[in-house]
Amino acid sequence: MSHLQYLATSLENLYNGSPWIEVTFTEHLKRVSARQAVQRFGDSNCIWQIVNHLIYWHQRVLRYMNNEQPEQDGDLPDFYLPENHGEENWQATQHRMEHSVAHVVAALRSFPEDKLYELFPGTTHPAAYYFHGIVDHAAYHLGQIVLLEKYSRE
Repeated sequence: MSHLQYLATSLENLYNGSPWIEVTFTEHLKRVSARQAVQRFGDSNCIWQIVNHLIYWHQRVLRYMNNEQPEQDGDLPDFYLPENHGEENWQATQHRMEHSVAHVVAALRSFPEDKLYELFPGTTHPAAYYFHGIVDHAAYHLGQIVLLEKYSRE
């Protein structure tokens, strides 16, 4: 398995597979209602904002991979929380998350291995920095979601 295949599988596993940490986004997000998704504890971001933050960074890395501007007109802001906190909108956000993970996984699998340590245009970091970062980032925020989901039940 190539390094890129390994990273793609790692991200895929965090979303809905068998990661080493033994928890996934899917297993926790399916238990979260829209009411729980907007619940804050102290000055924390809520689960909904964290999910949108992950989508934001998936989109950004995909744009780096395609040599596009990382931010474009019409983009939702980082940590976006919609005004409509309804269950249907929460389900749509989860679907967007699933879609964004699938796109990043596919892009990682097709990225040329020989370009892994080349700088992304317009950045000061190589592709490997962003690819490792996106997996680390997912695991970090998954931990937050696990705790927020737990506290929202109490």
